[in-house]
Amino acid sequence: MKKLSVVFLVLGILLATGMSWADEEQPKFLGPGTVSIATKGDILMSFGAQARFVPTSESNWDFGMSDKVPGYLVNLPAAVRKDSKFFEMHANEAGTVRETYIRSEDRLYFNAMPKDKAWSFYMALEFDSALDNDVVDRSRTSDNFGIERLNASVALPFDMRLHAGWDALGVDIGYGGLVYGDDNPGFWLEGGGDKVSWNLLYLILKENNWQTSVGNAVGTPQFWQADADRDTMGGWLDFKPYKDQKLRFFYLYDRIRNAPVRDFLFAMSNGNVGIGGSANPKVNSHHLGAIWSGNFGTFQTWLEGVYQFGSADDTGLQNYGLPKDYDIKAYAFAGDISCDLKNVFGFSVKPHIGFIYTSGDDNRNDDELNGYVGVVNAQRFSPFGGEHTIIADTNWLLGTALYGFLPEFYGNGTPVMIGGVGNFTGLGHGRGDNPGMTMLSAGITFAPSNFFIFRTNANLFWWNEDIYVGNWVNPVAGFGNYTKVEKGYVGTEWDNEFTLAIHKNVAFKLQGSLFFPGDMLKDVTKAMIGTQADDTAYRIAAEFILNF
Repeated sequence: MKKLSVVFLVLGILLATGMSWADEEQPKFLGPGTVSIATKGDILMSFGAQARFVPTSESNWDFGMSDKVPGYLVNLPAAVRKDSKFFEMHANEAGTVRETYIRSEDRLYFNAMPKDKAWSFYMALEFDSALDNDVVDRSRTSDNFGIERLNASVALPFDMRLHAGWDALGVDIGYGGLVYGDDNPGFWLEGGGDKVSWNLLYLILKENNWQTSVGNAVGTPQFWQADADRDTMGGWLDFKPYKDQKLRFFYLYDRIRNAPVRDFLFAMSNGNVGIGGSANPKVNSHHLGAIWSGNFGTFQTWLEGVYQFGSADDTGLQNYGLPKDYDIKAYAFAGDISCDLKNVFGFSVKPHIGFIYTSGDDNRNDDELNGYVGVVNAQRFSPFGGEHTIIADTNWLLGTALYGFLPEFYGNGTPVMIGGVGNFTGLGHGRGDNPGMTMLSAGITFAPSNFFIFRTNANLFWWNEDIYVGNWVNPVAGFGNYTKVEKGYVGTEWDNEFTLAIHKNVAFKLQGSLFFPGDMLKDVTKAMIGTQADDTAYRIAAEFILNF
């Protein structure tokens, strides 16, 4: 999933006649693009584009561990040994990166719709990569642009609309990001009006009954199985009892059959050490919850709560003397309150305070998984997040996958995947035995004008339960390789962003983020390498954005 906020930015689309779809409310099923295309019939068409360049510099992504070790897995076969800078590596939309690089995210937007809105078509082509001559110099066998967004819809009776494709969808984007926010392919049906509206969806997170070639099919055991995929289905109901208040009730069923039981150490050592096996358990995870939001004069607030329940059977963990089957029982809460002090300062000054709490697992010997995991953890797109946060851009040491704040790579010894972004399947994320997290957030946004914005925000993190962390330098097989790390304060991230728009289509940004490690994170590094690492992690980035 690429930057969701681009999709939610609605731009006016001008017709060749000089009229605008914005003369009415612009249909939400269309994408960005402000350049109109004249047609002979009744089809309205437009296109647009984005050019985005992000020079980035990172330091101490591993909090200084690389300065204290000769490497990782050094006593194992050479094929699985890792460089001392291994934990500086992280994965984001541009690929696998570290230290300094320039990301370029470039898009072409295409829209079409008849005047009666009987159907619609939206496509976004995208190139998103770190810049290198071999990447930008097109080869004879590959194209730079791929289809990043596709949304084809048709109007149905009773004010319903059926969509097919892959577009940005979110159960709780802009809120806690606890449940789902991504652009997986599938179908969704929406309907309703101003007071009551609803959405039903079916999404494909992994399809194993398809491979790119005969060779890949022959070499993929899951291809021959009828039950080795991952699908998500469910929906939400929105109710507006008053003009400035909204209730959303939601339910998602996450059916996981493609995720092996393993921790990150097992995955990176090719099974030489760590906890894992060949079993792909039958995981049925359900998320049931609600969001309330409201505006009260200068105050805006929201609350979100979700209960996760279900089962994970045939895990193979009985080989470690642990239960074979597990019940999923977890929960999470989030909330935020902000206030716009424009009447006091003469321009928008908006402070906010917020929180996230997710349950953790405190007993690896019982038959319950109590560590909360969303279908996709998407705190990057919450009021506490941002694209240039350190914690939500994948940080193995903080236990986070892309987009999330939750420590889903850590746990107490039963690494069963019960959720998490699909791109990391098989690496040991989405663990139902994770320790849970408490986060407190405070920040303020200054907007002296509509072309100058400064935002600063601090998030403080605690992990709620003890975890067991493996030795990564000279690991040994079995649970004896793991050290207990007691629950506590993990650290504080401080994020800052300055935005200057010099034209309605052109903006510059400057971001600076720091993560100050706390005692629990220092103890994690000691368990991994035998001595504490406690350097502050930095990330500095600039952006040049052209969008029309």
